[in-house]
Amino acid sequence: MRWPVTADDGTSIREAMARIDRAGSGGIVRIDGKNRVVGTATAERLRRQLRAGIAVDAPLSAVIDEEPSTREVDETDRSSDALETETDRIDPVVTPVVDVDGIPADGSTVADGVERICETDRESTAVETVLVVGGAGYLGSVLCRRLLEDGFTVRVLDPVLYGEGGVAALLDRDRFSLVRGDARSVATVVDAIEGVDAVVHLGGIVGDPASELDPRKTLEYNYHSTQLLASICKYYQLNRFLFASTCSVYGRAATESGRCDETSPLNPVSLYARMKIQSEQALRDLADGNFSPTILRMATIYGRSPRMRFDLVGNVLPAKAYNEGVIPVFGGDQYRPNVHVADVARAYVECLTAPIDDVGDTVLNVGSDRQNYRIDELATIVSDCVPESAIEYHDDRTDDRSYRVSFDRIGDVLGFEPELTVRDHCRELTAAFEAGEFDDYTADRYNNRATLEGLNEFEDAAAVPDHHEPPPRETPPSKRT
Repeated sequence: MRWPVTADDGTSIREAMARIDRAGSGGIVRIDGKNRVVGTATAERLRRQLRAGIAVDAPLSAVIDEEPSTREVDETDRSSDALETETDRIDPVVTPVVDVDGIPADGSTVADGVERICETDRESTAVETVLVVGGAGYLGSVLCRRLLEDGFTVRVLDPVLYGEGGVAALLDRDRFSLVRGDARSVATVVDAIEGVDAVVHLGGIVGDPASELDPRKTLEYNYHSTQLLASICKYYQLNRFLFASTCSVYGRAATESGRCDETSPLNPVSLYARMKIQSEQALRDLADGNFSPTILRMATIYGRSPRMRFDLVGNVLPAKAYNEGVIPVFGGDQYRPNVHVADVARAYVECLTAPIDDVGDTVLNVGSDRQNYRIDELATIVSDCVPESAIEYHDDRTDDRSYRVSFDRIGDVLGFEPELTVRDHCRELTAAFEAGEFDDYTADRYNNRATLEGLNEFEDAAAVPDHHEPPPRETPPSKRT
């Protein structure tokens, strides 16, 4: 991994972390008044110093030992690219200057001789280790596998309310670890973020029915934990933070003719959506020149997962079609955007590897314009894929949400376009049923609300939150929409 622009005596830890994040690098090189390289610091070392009590506005000189190198850096070579070229040219027979991290100031490493720091196989970013909060869940268990396949080290923080089945097969993997706990606890969060480069926050009570079960617990898991987690990450300069929101925040869209984009008015019709909106606002309030959360408003997710759910419309309709020969539709004219869980996982990975200036402190809808369907259109697709089934219409409309969504921004920013369709999913799910992979799709373990109802109000499965105060919040500057 290459190193970013140099820092001089006046550079603070806060400024250094901002440069590291923007450069997509793992550390920073400090020079003295004579343009000599005098030391280096990794991003993780700087975070360790913050954990030890060093102030974020302290100068780099407070945490870097000065051992001047014989190599000077020209004034014209203070850019990131020029510095990389300079360090690449240093003669490997010259004894490198080593700081307390064991990393020479000239950008090489020492192990049985001199080895050069080089680019990794992945595109160069500062992200190597990712904490996935809620990583044992429906989306999380798919995302964790994608991250591992792409070469990341993955740590999961999860209260395992729904069991460990989603990640059980990963527990013996070298680059995977599971922390059984939740983001309501200061001590748990501080321990969980140590050594990570980015946080993906998928945690919380997910879905409208599950969220209504115990509103107080929903407030704790879905809002307070987000505030706490983000505040701690900001305090320790863990600035790349991805938050799972939902297109349900658009609720009952004011205009049925157009598509809701990221600037459209929000009109939530459920506690779940309201908690997501409040969490979004808390993150936007915390955002500044360093802490740069990315808010991902996801379309209604469907698709197979190691922690399967059949309480999602895109999953339950084909399940009923195959097992019961009936596709029930309540109302039917409500619009929903849809997206496959594997495509959502890919969107998160692309956000983690994109320059932080492109995705930080912004909102992205995640889905596909082509998969904005009315419920009756979705039922028709399922019926086509399971021809022995029949659509059964019910006049009683049980869900008033109706919104079509524009996904232009994520396409413009990341070039992202979903690859899988509802038809692909129906074929895959039918094959799974024929193979006997789901013996009873109506079992409680496939339904969030039903699972939580059996947990004695969650207390037996979740850690009790402590009552420490989160790190102090700062007044943010104006934000991007």
